[in-house]
Amino acid sequence: MIGRGSQIRRIVASTLLLLGMLVSAAAQEREFYRGKTITIIIPIGPGGAYDAYARLLSRHLGRHLPGNPTIIARNMPGGGGVIASNYLYNVAPQDGTTLAIIISSFATEQLFENPQIKYDAREFLAIGRLLDATSVLFFWHASPIKTPRDLQSLPASVGITAVNDVPAYRLRAMNRLLDTKIKLVPGYPSARDFVLASERGETDGGTSTYIGLAQIFSSYLAEKKLNILVQFAARRDRLMPEIPTVMELTRDPQAIEVFRLLIATDEIGRSLFTTPRVPPERVALLRSAFQRMLADPEFSAEAEQLKLPLAPRAGEELQQTVADTFRISPATMSLIKDVIRP
Repeated sequence: MIGRGSQIRRIVASTLLLLGMLVSAAAQEREFYRGKTITIIIPIGPGGAYDAYARLLSRHLGRHLPGNPTIIARNMPGGGGVIASNYLYNVAPQDGTTLAIIISSFATEQLFENPQIKYDAREFLAIGRLLDATSVLFFWHASPIKTPRDLQSLPASVGITAVNDVPAYRLRAMNRLLDTKIKLVPGYPSARDFVLASERGETDGGTSTYIGLAQIFSSYLAEKKLNILVQFAARRDRLMPEIPTVMELTRDPQAIEVFRLLIATDEIGRSLFTTPRVPPERVALLRSAFQRMLADPEFSAEAEQLKLPLAPRAGEELQQTVADTFRISPATMSLIKDVIRP
């Protein structure tokens, strides 16, 4: 018969062995990024807020990860950001060495059954948010479109990236629910292209995040060359207190419900995600590094110098935001799909 003392010694030995293995695994995990290169995918072309925030991250995040990996930023435009998300899900290494400032509409576009989508948004892993993003509908100052009411009486051409993305859905919903006369003109990859197209007279205006316009065309905004008519938000942004939200343009409860989902993407804003199937311990490393970076005075100083505002949220909160997006009722989703169809 095995004595009680022997049993205790075996239990202690097994416990110490397990602890040793856990400590060794944690140490190995902390060394994972040493000598590695991390790629941050940017879902649109150069210029604009996606590009600016990704390159800011590439200069600072590596210092806060164990092993201090090199970080490079890579533009991957196309499909309104879908090409980058498909790459992240299907092609990129699933080990935490590929990140993305993901297109903010990546979850809602899946709900709308965008045929280009080859991913499940719920499987991407959130690292953290830098900024929420309020989108706007703007017009070149020479356009006859001066007020939201003009959109109901005058035809207006608006530049977009793709016909099957959230900006396009918002404009089609305006046509169906608010009786506007907006013609969608696809093929422009970024905020810079939207503005230049309107300046050249190819379009009357475009739709972009306000931060994207402020980052690239601050002088145009100051000189009133860009006329912002509508903001796609539940409440007026503090930077645009005089501009009505799309929710203010209707009293129809069904229309309000439709627009409520179509503006939900702005909660994602400019957020950092990684691929599915990254080990939880590595995700935790990335999230911790992201939080330390936010507290780094050097990072904050450069963000301020570049006029890149910050409204951060933790990765765990973003993960919940994405999950909540998929909890919409089938009846409401059916109504929205009918409203936004081409």
